[in-house]
Amino acid sequence: MNLTLRQLRAFAAVAEAGSFTAAARQLHLTQSALSVLVRELEREMGVQLLDRHTRAVELSEAGREFLPSVHRLLAELSTAVAGVTDLRDKKKGLLRLAAPQLMACTFIPRAVAAYRQRHPEVEVRVTDTLPEQLLAGMRAGDVEVAVGQDMPVDEAVLRRPLLRDRHWLICPADHALARRRSVRWRELGPWTFIAPTRDFRQRIAPEVDAEVRAMLNGPQTQEVSYMTTALGMVASGLGLTVCPTYSAPLVRAWGLAMVRLAEPDFHREVCVYTPARRSLSPAAASFVDMLLANPTLA
Repeated sequence: MNLTLRQLRAFAAVAEAGSFTAAARQLHLTQSALSVLVRELEREMGVQLLDRHTRAVELSEAGREFLPSVHRLLAELSTAVAGVTDLRDKKKGLLRLAAPQLMACTFIPRAVAAYRQRHPEVEVRVTDTLPEQLLAGMRAGDVEVAVGQDMPVDEAVLRRPLLRDRHWLICPADHALARRRSVRWRELGPWTFIAPTRDFRQRIAPEVDAEVRAMLNGPQTQEVSYMTTALGMVASGLGLTVCPTYSAPLVRAWGLAMVRLAEPDFHREVCVYTPARRSLSPAAASFVDMLLANPTLA
């Protein structure tokens, strides 16, 4: 059967009002247009749903059987439309977000707090992960948005630059270098250098000269997997490390100093990653828009 929503609403309005005239006013239709809709519905179903009398309209037996189902259908449709409208207006919804562990405990909480101020009804779930596993959840469909440092992507992932972030020298507050305005990479030679991630030396190698590369690959360099491990070791006087600007809250929590590193300045892009072949939910789309419009949240 080719029933339409307008026909069902017309039938329900006439049945409830007991009059074509009153139902037409309620639906903002002419009485003739309303009569056409009801006749089309009856013709499509092959039964008479309303008994027309001179002064009143009554439900036929078929109409009494059909009306409760029409009410349920219209109510369910109204609920479904309201639910989608709430999603559109961010009155409800779920934002599923992934970020590397360091970013998940520094930059991301500030961004989520700013988002929740705008859309308090949206539930936000943050997955903290290893940098090399950042996009795995997106490809599996478990998260919609990932925020992290730049990495290669394929055609299934859309990468948008968010900000360009500097790396800083991290040392104890009472260290000799803590009093300097800037430090050159080659001046780090006398101290143990704690490479903050497994791939750090590989990433920085093209940016530095042979002397600095030799220092970073020398016996005084120790490699760890997590930035938090590197910060803990620095706080215990076991060496020096580097970290991006957005990690400043964690650096301050450890009571450490951040000093500008120069010759060369080392930057990395922080990017927002989303699926290239799937549309984002309203919650995810609005979060991405907020980040791109306010990169200073980082």
